[in-house]
Amino acid sequence: MNWHKARLAGLVAGVLLAACSGCGEDEEEPGEDEDPTEQTDRPGFANSDKAPEGLPFTLPAGIELEEPITGFNPFDPDGSCKREEDETAVAPQGSGDLIRLCLKFRNTTRQRIDVDLPPGLVFISSSDKVQHGMLVQGLTLEVPSEQYLFAPIKGYCLNDTRSGNGITDLFSKGPVTQYTDFKELFALLASKKLPVTGGAVTQLQNIVWNLTHDKALTQAERDFIAALPNK
Repeated sequence: MNWHKARLAGLVAGVLLAACSGCGEDEEEPGEDEDPTEQTDRPGFANSDKAPEGLPFTLPAGIELEEPITGFNPFDPDGSCKREEDETAVAPQGSGDLIRLCLKFRNTTRQRIDVDLPPGLVFISSSDKVQHGMLVQGLTLEVPSEQYLFAPIKGYCLNDTRSGNGITDLFSKGPVTQYTDFKELFALLASKKLPVTGGAVTQLQNIVWNLTHDKALTQAERDFIAALPNK
């Protein structure tokens, strides 16, 4: 078990017990008989060492994303991402504890451009020892004209057997996943205010990991999502 799973284990257990307090005695708990080393047919997910698949994601005309993408320091996101005092940076965006990436956009035009990052957008790790990441809710970033925008982005881990990313780990922009169960998750989360930290983030990460192992959403997981506050 990796360090990030060990760190989350206690919180996961507490949240799952609360979510399943109304389950029948004979109902099988999610993942009860799962082999943690079980392989998945989904490239790039769980234990797969293949490249993640999905629809290509194209940035708007006039917008460039600097690659490779590096991580940011959660204790100093501005200092980790911003390079010059006169360049624009935003507060950390998104939700998740295990993926922290610094996206550096450049607007080459003379007008402001909004960049929409869709749910399901995958960020691919250059190392097979470091997790890939995913957005579970869309984000819109406003990139000023003829400037850089430095955006710390938080996301969810797709590989529960890999290590978390540090500030020197390298990533690239990947595809947008099209798996039906993930698209259902995105639809359920679209109107919700996602948690920033704590047990709710832990539970949502657990849900993502379950889906990477081809496990359908359980009623307890649906109830958890329904109980999240609306935007």
